[in-house]
Amino acid sequence: MIAGACVSAGAAFYIARDGGPPREGTRAEVSLPSSTAVPVASPEQVRAPAATAALNTNLPPPALSLDEFQRRLAGSDRGSRELVLRETLPALVASDPEAIARYAELESDTQVREQLIRQVAQLWARTDADRAMAWVTSLPESPERQATLIDVSLTVAETDAPRAATLRDSVVGNIEPDGVLDAIVQRWAERDFDGALAWVEARPRNLQHDKLLQRLVYVRASGGAVAEAARMVDASFDDGASKTEAAAIVRHFSEEAR
Repeated sequence: MIAGACVSAGAAFYIARDGGPPREGTRAEVSLPSSTAVPVASPEQVRAPAATAALNTNLPPPALSLDEFQRRLAGSDRGSRELVLRETLPALVASDPEAIARYAELESDTQVREQLIRQVAQLWARTDADRAMAWVTSLPESPERQATLIDVSLTVAETDAPRAATLRDSVVGNIEPDGVLDAIVQRWAERDFDGALAWVEARPRNLQHDKLLQRLVYVRASGGAVAEAARMVDASFDDGASKTEAAAIVRHFSEEAR
């Protein structure tokens, strides 16, 4: 599972509330003098309640209790379980992430447990990446834990690649190459090349550093700056296999540009 996630992550390297009608009730009747002008609502005042009502129809459904969630989950089969989770987990995570996370940990069915943990972690990471990562890190060592750590990092990378790189770095350290970290840094470089380059260059010069730098070379070369990518290869790599691989990336895009 972990290898599959890392392969998927690395593939990019090679291929480029109430808004309803008023309730009936009693009110005091007030007689207006005949000379009193009745104010007329402006178009903006008329549209505002309608807009509020429209917005309220998009609110997520209220969270189920954990007992009701358990009943719905127990009553689902493998085919309908995903629908149950998709409909109920967002509100549960939004209302009490610690409670649903604990529920997921204690799930006795191994397959359901993994599904719950991974989905809860991804939803939680969208609103509080630090707490989501702390929870997943606290889980016992297992393939599902490693896969979920990847899920959290990649979820955060969708909106905040620098933060995702820091989170992933806290898991893998700065020595061994890591395909997930490579993919996150590549995404970062596509949005903020100078920021990603500064982060990579501040790391120890080792094989992990070289693999990250190759991603930056790829971003430059695939973006059309082949000459700049070639200068990076000459200036940033020591002689050896890593430099040869980086030069091959530049050569590939140079030949494509002809």
